Amino acid sequence: MGTVHLYDLRVTKDDTEVLHGIDLRVEARERMAVLGPSGAGKSTLLRAIAGLDPVTGGQVVLDGRDVTDVPTRDREVSMVAQTAGLIRHLDVEQNVAFPLWVRGIEVEERQRRVEAEARAFSLRGILRRKPRTLSAGEQHEVALARSLVRRGGVLLLDEPFAQADAPRRGMLVQELIRIQEGYGVTLLLATNDQRVAMSLAHRCAVLHHGRLVQVATPTELYARPATTFVAGFLGSPAMNLLPGRIERLAGRIQVQAGPFRITSASPRISRWVDSDCTLGVRPHDLTRATGDEVVVIEEVVRRRAFLGSEVEVAIGATDDEADEVVAMIDRPAPQPGELLRLTVPPDKVHVFAPDGQVIAHGV
Repeated sequence: MGTVHLYDLRVTKDDTEVLHGIDLRVEARERMAVLGPSGAGKSTLLRAIAGLDPVTGGQVVLDGRDVTDVPTRDREVSMVAQTAGLIRHLDVEQNVAFPLWVRGIEVEERQRRVEAEARAFSLRGILRRKPRTLSAGEQHEVALARSLVRRGGVLLLDEPFAQADAPRRGMLVQELIRIQEGYGVTLLLATNDQRVAMSLAHRCAVLHHGRLVQVATPTELYARPATTFVAGFLGSPAMNLLPGRIERLAGRIQVQAGPFRITSASPRISRWVDSDCTLGVRPHDLTRATGDEVVVIEEVVRRRAFLGSEVEVAIGATDDEADEVVAMIDRPAPQPGELLRLTVPPDKVHVFAPDGQVIAHGV
């Protein structure tokens, strides 16, 4: 099994509510990324599931069993925190085997499982070393192996790849996916690294200031963000978010924001006439205009940066970065000071209400 259900989960620390009524369902064998910036409540959420932080409201239900007040040792969960938490006087092999020893697993089975994890995480060369002799990255990999050696249940990972460099991080993500699928564990991973979340997770739960703002697949989060926070947090470069207004001009609904003047037939947008809004366009959805497009803007190139086969350009009427529109376009690169005409498909334009909630995806 390995299902995780959170009902109106609330956690308070130092008289401040850190988690505000989280409702979340994670299915057995699912990989869920808990995504958000530092201070969003990601670590607290995992610690509440593990029973390490007391819950001040709501329920934690594992496999249909209410474990809200059950001690950590009696929950079918294992957790790798930001600090690896290895037992200092035990060597790597003994650390990895420790959860099996506690549960009384036979010696032969312990050895077989430890050997499997040592191969998976390239630990065979350091099995006799003590934690103090390991790098931070090696310690985290040992902690991962120790958590996975149990097989099954729920695995909670709090920024497990923070100490790994980019090439090693990519390899570890793929190895973790392979092992998770092979062992059938349910995985919740807390991270502020959208690349890790998007490449690893079946779904992402986005936290902001202790509130759950959207749960969706990585593709849906990127294409259909529920709020301006999600829109701006995901994607590199970030989505262009321009303050604007929805008005009725000559009998037609128009969204005006920065250089954009977009006539809309969307019933959702028409309900917001005479309201402020935020218009969102992803840099990768902007391309050079050729002449027959519906949505076209033209502004002066203020700056550019070469990124391999693509060029990141910023256009705007002034040098104020707040008024810029960033686009990722193919070469050749336009010159600074040159007028650049860009277009975006109408269905790739996002409109948000003054409170940041989405009004419509597509105009």
